[in-house]
Amino acid sequence: MATTAPKPFVFVLMPFDEFFGDVYQLGIKPAAEGAGAYCERIDEQIFAESILQRIYNQIAKADLIVADMTGRNPNVFYEVGYAHALGKTVILLTRNTDDIPFDLKHYPHIIYGGSIAGLKDDLGKRIAYHLANPTREAPPELSPLEFTIAGSVIEPGVVIEVRMDRNTLREFRKTIIIGVNNPGENVVAWKGRAVGLVLPEYFSPYIESNAVQLSDKRFLHSIGTIGTLLPGAWDTLRVDLNVDRGGGKPLRNVPAELKIFTPTGPQSTAFFLSLVEV
Repeated sequence: MATTAPKPFVFVLMPFDEFFGDVYQLGIKPAAEGAGAYCERIDEQIFAESILQRIYNQIAKADLIVADMTGRNPNVFYEVGYAHALGKTVILLTRNTDDIPFDLKHYPHIIYGGSIAGLKDDLGKRIAYHLANPTREAPPELSPLEFTIAGSVIEPGVVIEVRMDRNTLREFRKTIIIGVNNPGENVVAWKGRAVGLVLPEYFSPYIESNAVQLSDKRFLHSIGTIGTLLPGAWDTLRVDLNVDRGGGKPLRNVPAELKIFTPTGPQSTAFFLSLVEV
């Protein structure tokens, strides 16, 4: 008797480049279908929201993620990091071992070289195994603190609006205030932790020493550390920015990332920031 249960969903992360067309159509997609799953890339879908919001939505929805790391594409790296932060099982592929960054060398990769047939065979076995033995990766250590901007909690994929008057919005310098709340019943002492905010390159630091520019040109703005917070207590942090409005740079739905650095590794929350006029 045929089953009416939905098939598992495999979401594929890879660069938007014709070079990867055969890898996807002849290797990845038939491997997933042969294992009993349905498989899609973002460019095969029709949607109304922004492409970044859709990618985050599909990563959260997927039963399994397949990511091709060939070429060290920063978007794919970022999306894989988001999937790992959600505790998703991610199967990593690469054509060349040189494309495996240091931070991911401890994760197994399918290294397919120039053989799409070999990729299809190896990937099909891995997908079948993970679907038959579903496990959830242990999520990173979670912070007991709650971070907010303009009264909205920073959560994955949320759009947070910061309202500014016309004169402030037209100025190059802008300040983002981040609230920190201890909603629990225990005292929180953040010894050995630091907080940062990642924004596009046109959100440059007001004071140069307060940020570092990453390899993908985004700035990681240092917010500093947090001391001891009593139960129910609040603290505030600030980020001073120079915002380049030239060239029609968007101030709405700006991709942002809150990063918490801990002794066991960084934690990331990707969201969107909108500066709006009131």
